[in-house]
Amino acid sequence: MADTLPTKIALTVVTRERKFIDIDVDEVVLPASDGEIGVLPGHTPLLTTLRVGTLRYRSGSTVEQIVLSWGFAEVLPDRVIVLAERGVLPEEVNLATAEAERIEAEKELSYLSSNDPEFAKVEARLEESVALISIHHE
Repeated sequence: MADTLPTKIALTVVTRERKFIDIDVDEVVLPASDGEIGVLPGHTPLLTTLRVGTLRYRSGSTVEQIVLSWGFAEVLPDRVIVLAERGVLPEEVNLATAEAERIEAEKELSYLSSNDPEFAKVEARLEESVALISIHHE
């Protein structure tokens, strides 16, 4: 007797502060460390680290986005569980603050060499601010 494939994915996103997404969706796209991972119902189980970037999820024809900053994701055939350091919904983005952070991070990066211990931290701040700006505009 063959198992039937699931038709939905239970998506749960949790940070230290809150559980802010807990819904059934049709598709999830994760900002994995090695690139984006698209997940449909019935996906092969995996565990991956996440980078700073945008998580997208689709229900029907509606696509929603959130910005994640670091974390892990467990993918199962019928479930995706994300444990993130930080997560921001589009309506929580302060565009002026994100733009100021982008400008400041770009300025700091121009004075750092890529082997400076601070470089990775500042680069992550830049990536996060760019992601916040991009979801605010969409």
